[in-house]
Amino acid sequence: MTRPDLGTIALRFFTLLMMAFLIFPIAVTLVVAVNPREFILPPNGFTLDWFKAAWSSKTFLRGMGVSLVLGLVAATLANALALPAAMALVRNDFRGKGAVNLVLMSPLLIPTTIFSLALYIWFVRVGYGSGLVPLLVGHTIHVMPYALRILTASLHNLDPSYEEAARNVGAGRTRTLFSITLPVIRTGLISSFALCFILSWNDFPISVFLAPPGWTPLPVELFSYIKFQYDAVAAALAGSLILLSALAMVIIDRLAGLRRVLRS
Repeated sequence: MTRPDLGTIALRFFTLLMMAFLIFPIAVTLVVAVNPREFILPPNGFTLDWFKAAWSSKTFLRGMGVSLVLGLVAATLANALALPAAMALVRNDFRGKGAVNLVLMSPLLIPTTIFSLALYIWFVRVGYGSGLVPLLVGHTIHVMPYALRILTASLHNLDPSYEEAARNVGAGRTRTLFSITLPVIRTGLISSFALCFILSWNDFPISVFLAPPGWTPLPVELFSYIKFQYDAVAAALAGSLILLSALAMVIIDRLAGLRRVLRS
């Protein structure tokens, strides 16, 4: 058995250090959420009172409703736009294909805060500013690259001969799409929709720039609460969202595999 060299040991230590750095704030949030003494650590007991307060707050429930509708609509629009784009990129070779793919994936290359500010300035210049339509557009553009990546991976795994066989027996493009293509890649579609919904649900920068009055998503409501209240209700709500997001990631991993979903 060969012993790991110093470089391998250093890399492993650095990896573990980074993982601890990322997990530590989540762990503290979860501990505070069940601590009877709020933010005083170490905890001296266990309570679910903060969770009850969080899930009975009308402000948070209203924000959840807004985020739910926004996430469902943005995920639906993103997948509806990403599917034909993915089919065109996978099934065809054309000049500028790499440039088109780069443009479609470009929202991933821009920090979300800068992207949100630029989108807000553009909407102001065309006479919209913040509003429901800009908010939906911003969330859709933000999550569409993820949908494109997942659907592209799913279509790469689809044997084109299935679609060719359907056309050979008289099925048109629309019939082939709904009878062959979509059923075969349904796990990719479900995974894409779930991931897009999670990203939209948790988004803060786009929402804070583009959300109109009376239509405030949950992350913005949570941020406003934290600014003026000093209790563990916000930690309980954040902990709930962390657990729900983790559950959704497990579901996506079971359906499609996170490595395939997130690969380049």
